[in-house]
Parts: sequence; structure tokens; C-alpha cells
Amino acid sequence: MSTTTVTFTGNLTSDPELRFTPSGTPVAESRVLVNRRTKDRETNEYHDAEPTGHNCKVWGKKAENLAESLTSGARVVVHGHIETETWTDKETQAKRTRDVVIVDEIGPSLKYATAVVTNNPKTTQQEEYPG
Repeated sequence: MSTTTVTFTGNLTSDPELRFTPSGTPVAESRVLVNRRTKDRETNEYHDAEPTGHNCKVWGKKAENLAESLTSGARVVVHGHIETETWTDKETQAKRTRDVVIVDEIGPSLKYATAVVTNNPKTTQQEEYPG
């Protein structure tokens, strides 16, 4: 199976939204905004480029850890793969799609901040992305 793997650094645009599937699996969603700077070759000056937003989804214990650890504005490092979600709009019955990053790893960026790490108790069960 081929996947599009991505790694990027950006800022959470809101607190991660934690919810649970009907079977009880935790899932957290958040949006990460990546700000870029470009250099004007004529003036040799840097300018802010249009930011890029990524919808991110985190499953299992990682989702709970994310919701407990990071808040809106936090600079994060994200590693995962891209999937396209498809659904039917309830009002218009139109088919909708969006790309989402299924997060394998996420954590605070230490470029401008420090972090204190608290390990969870070890478990024998290994959690995987249910998709």
C-alpha cells in the first residue's frame, strides 16, 4: 500500500477536540497552521507567505495525550500520512471530501519552548490506527 507521508511544524489553531467512537476508541482532531516565509529576490527581503492549514486526526492513547498536553497556539511537530475522507452533506446531499493527516507522532516543538515529559504507565496492549 502506498501512502503520502508528511512531516511538518506548525501551530495548533485551537485546543484539540477529543471525542470517542461508539466502540470507545479515543480520537482527537485539530488543525495545524504552517506559516512560511518567502524571500523577494529583487529586494532581498523576507515576507510572510499565505499559511497552509492541515486537518489532523490522532487515534488511541495518543489522542488523549494530545488533548491533555497541548493547547491552541502550541508549536508542534507532526508526522503522519494523508488520507481523503468522503461523506455526503446532510443538507445539500452533495458529496464532500477533505484531506486529513492521520498522525503517527505529534509533540511540542522545542525551537521556542521547553517541555516536561511525563510517561504514561506501560501497557501490554499496543494501539493502532483503526483505518
